[in-house]
Amino acid sequence: MEQKRMIRNQYNDYTDEVDTIDLLEVARAIVKHLRLIIVLTIVCGTLAFGITSFLIPKEYTSSTTIFLTPMVDQTTGSADYNSQMANSKLVTNVVELLTQNNIMSEVAKDTGLESGQAARNYLTVTNQQDTELITVSATTSNPKLSKKLAEDTVDVFIEEMQDKINVKNIEVVDKARLSYEPSGPNVKKNTMVGALLGFLLGVAYAVIRMLMDTRLKNKAEAEKYLGIPVYCELPDLEKYYD
Repeated sequence: MEQKRMIRNQYNDYTDEVDTIDLLEVARAIVKHLRLIIVLTIVCGTLAFGITSFLIPKEYTSSTTIFLTPMVDQTTGSADYNSQMANSKLVTNVVELLTQNNIMSEVAKDTGLESGQAARNYLTVTNQQDTELITVSATTSNPKLSKKLAEDTVDVFIEEMQDKINVKNIEVVDKARLSYEPSGPNVKKNTMVGALLGFLLGVAYAVIRMLMDTRLKNKAEAEKYLGIPVYCELPDLEKYYD
């Protein structure tokens, strides 16, 4: 009875030890399931490629850039310092004003969109750091609509600024262009993400199988964790019938 209790306690100690992940065992488990891991990596990568290429709608981006031009000192012929400082402060306001309701409502009317919010959702307004350059980008599933959205947003904004607050130092320095080359979705990136997901699923499966397997697999393990000699070992008959 005492010997059985000792064996049971030693076996429990063994099962507690296998809960601690041994990197060598993990590596062996990964090698053992390497074929499955490779198959999952290829399948998930292929699925991601197919979904991205054929099911997700392509997007097209068109951009235009405006510049807040400083006043020029007629005496020196150089840009007026006070005007430059004023433009630097104005940039943040311009970024916000470009997508205000009155601008977006007019743009939506010109482009045939249902609302100003719909037009705003397609737009991205950015300012290049430490410059007075502001870029308006429109991304839609229609390249012509993208171009018209970017153009109309800038045109309506400049007109509003000139009429309402008499700001006349805004110039378009880079006009929107029509592009039939899709800007998204990123097929290469999504394929790599899918393949990585498949690889991680395969590795996770291998590790979980290893952790759940608490059997004593050979004579050496039995002697080590039970603390008693093993006098007989049955061969693995499955190897002879594979």
